[in-house]
Amino acid sequence: MSEPLIEVEDISYAYVAPGAPPRPALVDVSLRLPAGQLVALVGQNGSGKSTLARHLNGLLKPDAGRVTVTGIDTRTEAVGRLAARVGYVFQNPDHQLFLPTVRAEVEWGPRQLGLEGAALAGRVEETLGRFGLETISGRHPASLGRGLRRLTALAAVMAMNPRALVLDEPTGGLDHRRTEELMAMLRGLVGEGRLVILITHEMPLVAAHADRMVVLRQGRIVGDDTPQALFDQPELLATTSLDPPEAARLAQALRPLGMPARVATPDAFVAACAELLAGRR
Repeated sequence: MSEPLIEVEDISYAYVAPGAPPRPALVDVSLRLPAGQLVALVGQNGSGKSTLARHLNGLLKPDAGRVTVTGIDTRTEAVGRLAARVGYVFQNPDHQLFLPTVRAEVEWGPRQLGLEGAALAGRVEETLGRFGLETISGRHPASLGRGLRRLTALAAVMAMNPRALVLDEPTGGLDHRRTEELMAMLRGLVGEGRLVILITHEMPLVAAHADRMVVLRQGRIVGDDTPQALFDQPELLATTSLDPPEAARLAQALRPLGMPARVATPDAFVAACAELLAGRR
């Protein structure tokens, strides 16, 4: 594996509420995340996915261990400066939209980084075009549906040109066409050499698009491999309340007939069936 863009080294973190004992959320978590990957963080609710993700750009600081981004320790760097390296898109877009127009939202981040004049205008127009938001750039985000608000929040983050991008349940509120467009865009960012991290419960999405799947349970990493390899471990997934995609379940059921292992998408299943049938002629 290449040198990591983000490195998580033995971090632990607990939430503390007044009058209550600490509630551990992460326990001795280590992870190396190089550029040029699309990584899915998966696990049941409360497994530590969002807590881990919020350590990747300094929104949370570890109680023990450390997180480095391009070699910079997040414990000593301001969150605003880290945001230029690791963009974070929250599950609820309303938590990060606060300006009167879509254009203003997209403009705000690069302006804070010092862009102005033609450079700023060019960055804004390029980002609006990339996300198909030109025709609604003058509208108030609150007047948009949830899917378009989510795209606006993503565009506002991408306008800062981060090297890594963390998205919490990014396809919520998007129809199939918008979801496919978004995933194609994210794959394009990976092709440019960026790191993209998805928090998601959608296993077919992971199977179709992720290079790597990191499984969390009770604050610990219990699986880290390709989606195809991990979907071929139903016992592991059962302990995390994750269901493999239907293609993976069908392939496992047909294993006694010679179906090859590590089939996780419909296209791969059809191809494997064709190969199996051809071999029986």
